[in-house]
Amino acid sequence: MKIRKHTSDQMTPIERKKAIAAGEDIDRIPCIPFMDGAKSILSGISIWDYWHDPMKMAETEIIVFNRFGYDRIVIGPNTRGITEALGGQFIYPKKGVPYLSTPFLTDYRLLDKMDPIRAGTHPRIRDFLQAAGYLCGQAAQIVPIEMSIGGPFTIASNLRGVEILMRDCRRHPQAIHRLMRVITDSQKSCIDEAAKYSLGIAMADPVANPMLIGPRLYEEFVYPYTKELTDYVHVQTGHRVSLHMCGKTYKIWEYLRQYPLNELSLDNVVDLTRAVSELGDILPLAGNVDPVAVILHGTKEEITAAVHTCIRIGLGSKKGFTLATGCDIPDATRPEQIDHFMTAARDYKY
Repeated sequence: MKIRKHTSDQMTPIERKKAIAAGEDIDRIPCIPFMDGAKSILSGISIWDYWHDPMKMAETEIIVFNRFGYDRIVIGPNTRGITEALGGQFIYPKKGVPYLSTPFLTDYRLLDKMDPIRAGTHPRIRDFLQAAGYLCGQAAQIVPIEMSIGGPFTIASNLRGVEILMRDCRRHPQAIHRLMRVITDSQKSCIDEAAKYSLGIAMADPVANPMLIGPRLYEEFVYPYTKELTDYVHVQTGHRVSLHMCGKTYKIWEYLRQYPLNELSLDNVVDLTRAVSELGDILPLAGNVDPVAVILHGTKEEITAAVHTCIRIGLGSKKGFTLATGCDIPDATRPEQIDHFMTAARDYKY
């Protein structure tokens, strides 16, 4: 399947990205509607195939990109693929979002036999690498491609269970650090493979949001590993990480400021005006149209108004701004709603 520039755009995403880096004019604001399971529904490709068949993974990305023409393609392994490579298991329903089976790490003594994955030879990760290779050949001249490696604390929660992991941060901190070491080294192996394809890296760590764990636990169990990973990406790939954080992240902004990021993507519950004021002179920002109240349920006029407000505020960020949704668009969203989102971005005059 051939990838193509959207007919409503004057520039490809690659051309737009290069123009921004050179300080030149662009045809429209960079724009990314975050989608996960919605891609499978929009493409007509099953959830199982989208997560397991390399050609179907790539085909899905091309079909959906050709429909909407957004500014970045992001493929796995994500938290799911790395969790599975480390021994965890997900259930893939015919409809709906994949969900975790019983947590794998029932006893920390299992860590004695748990080594970091070697991404280049691990069959689960190779599925995504094959998809990456195909996409690089078909799409890299049109649109930037990133590999998502998830977030280390969220992968830990997948392996141990969220509630038990929260408890263990206080009862068994050293075991948590051992687990985080295995996960982080596994993610670094994925980064090494991504570098061979000149891919960027995306990360999202929803369980690490301070509304759930608080800033003290973030500082001890998340920050050192995320800093190690973002620094490693910059050295190994020459790119900076695109990081999405869920929830009200105000209490950890002092840590987020220290990561070398391509962008910090903000949840829709975050005040974008405040983020522009307090972060925009340090980090490029992305965000943060409500994916449910606006994209799923909004009228065309409501979507347009929300998008234009978001762009108007976001353009105050001195380090740059990308229009995005505040989190993944729900699977039940009609594709026309995403069309409205993209059209509103294209129609904004600035």
